[in-house]
Amino acid sequence: MSYWSRDLPGILLTFSLMFSGWPGSAVASDQPVTVNYLVVDEKTQPFQIVSDGQSRGGIISDIVETVFADSAYAVKHHVMPVNRVRQSVTDFKVQNWVTFDSPVWDSFGDKGERVGVSLFETRHVLMTCSPAVPLKVSSVEDLAGLSIVTLRHFDYLGLTKAAEGGLVRSIPVDRYAAGLELVRHGRVDGFIEMVSRLRYHLTKLEGDYACIREVDVSAIIPNYPIQLYVDSRWPMAFKQFVAEKLDAMDREGELERIFRRYVADDAPWPPPSQ
Repeated sequence: MSYWSRDLPGILLTFSLMFSGWPGSAVASDQPVTVNYLVVDEKTQPFQIVSDGQSRGGIISDIVETVFADSAYAVKHHVMPVNRVRQSVTDFKVQNWVTFDSPVWDSFGDKGERVGVSLFETRHVLMTCSPAVPLKVSSVEDLAGLSIVTLRHFDYLGLTKAAEGGLVRSIPVDRYAAGLELVRHGRVDGFIEMVSRLRYHLTKLEGDYACIREVDVSAIIPNYPIQLYVDSRWPMAFKQFVAEKLDAMDREGELERIFRRYVADDAPWPPPSQ
């Protein structure tokens, strides 16, 4: 059953409440339209950085602020756990929202719509201190029988399927530091995540991590794009505004400059035309 048909009474009420917040109304009242920016707590640094419960920048956050700077829109940050972000969108508890996602995750279904060019691409690695991990991973079978740390509530594509099938043992954690400590002390065989995230957290940890090496796992989790997603109920004028701003930022190199503020040493960067 479609979410739209199932929740039609609530949606009609939501639309009536939202009408005064559309851009046309903002022009008439000279009041900015609030853009509810959804920030995942704790788990997406350096994409979104949170400290003491407050949004403190990050790649995606800086991009969002740049898109709406000096415009008819005002960005309001909402920090919440990743599962609550998804549930809030699914249950229509938040409206006029923007956040990030990827087509391979499809976290929001027909509730969300990706707009504009891709912001950057991901690359996944396995950080390990274990001699049992091969120097090269050509398929998930190369990790058979190994214990692999991943972040709880995240999908790792081929690795997730392998764990569900019992080929590898998945060790979910809630914090990067905890996962990296397990790796350092040899309690697991490795930690698979985006290289930008793992390197960001590794530099913030104390202690000796000289044993850790990186193994590319793109054979299991291919590179994929990260894009800006918006509430599908936004009017077309808003979506076009965002798409045009991102396109201009891409042409001028601003997306890459923002990325490299946080990840200077690794960025698989697609040409601007992609």
